[in-house]
Amino acid sequence: MISVPARSRYTIIGQVFDTYWIVQYGGDKLFMIDQHAAHEKVKYERFMKHFREKEIVSQNLMPPIIVTLSGQEESVLKQYMDSFVSLGFEIEEFGGNEYSLRSVPADLYGCDEKELFLAVLDEMCEVPGKGSFQVIEEKIASMSCKAAVKGGNRLSLSEINALIDELLTLDNPYNCPHGRPTIKAMTKYEMEKKFKRIVD
Repeated sequence: MISVPARSRYTIIGQVFDTYWIVQYGGDKLFMIDQHAAHEKVKYERFMKHFREKEIVSQNLMPPIIVTLSGQEESVLKQYMDSFVSLGFEIEEFGGNEYSLRSVPADLYGCDEKELFLAVLDEMCEVPGKGSFQVIEEKIASMSCKAAVKGGNRLSLSEINALIDELLTLDNPYNCPHGRPTIKAMTKYEMEKKFKRIVD
């Protein structure tokens, strides 16, 4: 089990395939951390906490982003506008079927905001009826996934340290919002068995 009190016993060994971080714990355990799944989990939990406590912070876009919507997308946007606002989006009519995306949730700022917004809107097009909290929660999971650093994007040592620090504070740091593992562990005993240093 990983935990905040044991943080001083973790040693980051390095990164492989620009995706997985190898962390040694004490003298007898190895953790492999998927940076995308871990970052996704941290973003999701942070966002959900802010959402539940109504502490969503928006980041203004300068200049605003103009998006062109299909008839279905426009209809769904109007239906879900309160949900988008509660998530931290600020959207204004710009004329015709164009809308001005003026702000986005601060936790998601810096990714491709237009692509993110349209991807979430398109997913909402597939959900019938008025948005429930479950629907909104699914969209937050989707947004955190799209905004998370991808495998293949190299993180610095300081960035991965910060990510691990925040991951350790979560109730369940072992799975991303979609259920994929964030961390896999291997003990020294298991490794020695694989190399046949130990034979049962």
